Parts: sequence; C-alpha cells; structure tokens
Amino acid sequence: MKKSKNYQSSGKRIVKNTASKNDSVPPKLDSVDEDEQGFGGWLRSTEGIENMRLFVIANSIVLLTTLAYPHLQFIIGCITDALYGPDGII
Repeated sequence: MKKSKNYQSSGKRIVKNTASKNDSVPPKLDSVDEDEQGFGGWLRSTEGIENMRLFVIANSIVLLTTLAYPHLQFIIGCITDALYGPDGII
C-alpha cells in the first residue's frame, strides 16, 4: 500500500493563505440579506409589520381561549347547578 503525498503524521491540515487574491473582490450578499426581497423584505415593509401585529393578536386570543375554555366550562357548570339544581336542565 502506497502512502499519498499529502499524508502527514500529525493529522493536521495545512491551510494556504488565499486572502491576497480575494481582497479586491467585494463579498457577495445572499438573497436573504438583500433588502426588499422575499419574505424578509416583505416583513420589513409596513404591510408586513401590520400583518405581523394582527397575527400576534389573533394568536394570543386563540391561545387564551384554548387555555381558559375548560375553566370557563367548569364555572358555567357551577353557576348552572346553583341556579337550577344538579338535575334541573332547561
């Protein structure tokens, strides 16, 4: 079995310095980072902010309703039993 030429006994890689070649090239922006593009651009707009506020309010109402429903059902049952008795259903 032959050893490859790049084999090193310490297991460390040698990193070549290529910074001098890339200094003149400006860094590329990803499409996610560019302004006014995609979901991020829409979310930064006034329409996106308004819709996000609406979503947060609606989500809070749904969450509170889901958590409070069993307690409200118990309270309504207690009031019904107090007014009409345990067997009195109208």
